[in-house]
Amino acid sequence: MTHTSDHFDGDWDIETDVLVVGSGGAGLVTAVEAHDAGARVLILEKMPRLGGITVLAGGGIKAVREVTPAIEYLTRTQGGRVGEELIETFAEGLAAIPAQLRELATINGASVETINEGHSGIYDFPGRDTIISLRVTHVPDFEGYDWAHTGKNLYGQRFYKVLLDNVLSRGIDIVTEAPARELITGAGGEILGLWADVKGERKAIRARRGVVLACGGFEFNEKLKKEFFDATPLYAMGNPGNTGDGILMAQKAGAALWHMWHYHGSYGFKFDDYAAAFRIAPGGARNNDRPIAWILLDKEGKRFMNELHPACQDTAGRPLGYFDPDIADYPRIPALMIFDDPGRRIGRIANPLTTDPEDRYVWSEDNLAEVERGWIRRYDTIAALAQGEGLPIEQAAASVARWNEGVAQGRDLDFKRPPGTMVPVAEGPFYAVHVWPLLTNTQGGPEHDRHQRVLDAFGAPIPRLYAAGECGSFFAHLYLLGGNLSELLISGRIAGRHAALLADDSAPAKRRHALAAE
Repeated sequence: MTHTSDHFDGDWDIETDVLVVGSGGAGLVTAVEAHDAGARVLILEKMPRLGGITVLAGGGIKAVREVTPAIEYLTRTQGGRVGEELIETFAEGLAAIPAQLRELATINGASVETINEGHSGIYDFPGRDTIISLRVTHVPDFEGYDWAHTGKNLYGQRFYKVLLDNVLSRGIDIVTEAPARELITGAGGEILGLWADVKGERKAIRARRGVVLACGGFEFNEKLKKEFFDATPLYAMGNPGNTGDGILMAQKAGAALWHMWHYHGSYGFKFDDYAAAFRIAPGGARNNDRPIAWILLDKEGKRFMNELHPACQDTAGRPLGYFDPDIADYPRIPALMIFDDPGRRIGRIANPLTTDPEDRYVWSEDNLAEVERGWIRRYDTIAALAQGEGLPIEQAAASVARWNEGVAQGRDLDFKRPPGTMVPVAEGPFYAVHVWPLLTNTQGGPEHDRHQRVLDAFGAPIPRLYAAGECGSFFAHLYLLGGNLSELLISGRIAGRHAALLADDSAPAKRRHALAAE
């Protein structure tokens, strides 16, 4: 047997109709839909634990009441980077989500509630009023997965439980510790299957109808991050299995890539004595009336941004990535978060999330344990803080004084931070901690069409190859909070159904352009 993707000479070790790579939400929905369309399905999971990054999600799932205004809103947030056909398909998928989710929830009696009847669009663009949010509020006899740590928020885990129970009830096989390594292509470029290391043994797996790459993004691939992101270092949190495997395999098969620069991320913390990174708390959409303790200063002691973007977990990492050519460096990496003692007691500043039990950490509600651990440094005065952190003392003091002046006036004098979030930095002791740009998940990957078929550099579908979920996400400019959960439902349904209905010989080279014309 020759182990190469260019020529396959030998017997298949495993055969199935639709082969799904990844057991996150997109992979599970794909598998359910392909199975229900009559296909035999196999799911490969790289890690010893299931869930991908889905199991760490906050659990809010976006949907819409009407398609036309949703198209208008999505057109603005996509920034001209995605075509009209895909926007229309995605909007239609959002409209179908309430019924789709409730149907899936019948498998285990889960409760699905609408938590926002409108205005769930973060940005004040036309169409935001049609956007709603859903979440799975209860699953009988389920108290969370022991391999996932999401604090007290189990909405994402409940959502994943619904999806997983749908897969298990159908008898769909899931093989863990089975990383996919390379796609196997035919003479015409069509995908025949792939090589995978199943429990440490190299196997040739045939996909008679199609392969669906639902194996996430590249948050933990340092080379790809350095290639596609300006800011460095850019720390990741979440699922360490997301190393861009699907992207690399698709590239070798001829796939085009899109919006590789776009990541969903904020800023947060990374400490030398702890493997996992922590993003700032609170997460989700900004609450304009919730006091937040801190301000950020650059290496010159200057405040440089609104610390609370409308969708802080999506865009707040971007200002830290500014490169100053005069110093040939990043003056905001790391930036310095500072707050005072009353601010320390407002609430925890970090949000630990992980799928690695060894990285489980419970951050203290008053941040005092982290002060005692040395992660957060304490100073008696602002001058001592500046000196201890290597900042120009006069500039740091001036920045804090200007901030406090704005708090007293009830308005941010420089960066339009909402007044209800502002608190003074005035009563010692004072605290400092470095913050870094941090990504929750990447959005770029192999480009796909409205059928989730992966496209080559000339816009033609690569026969029998699909991508779903975060592996080449729809989101190309501004993220719709909760939208990746919506996307896994939409893209998984489309990819699973389309792949399942292919014939075994559905896409030889002579049909490539006919498929592209559909």
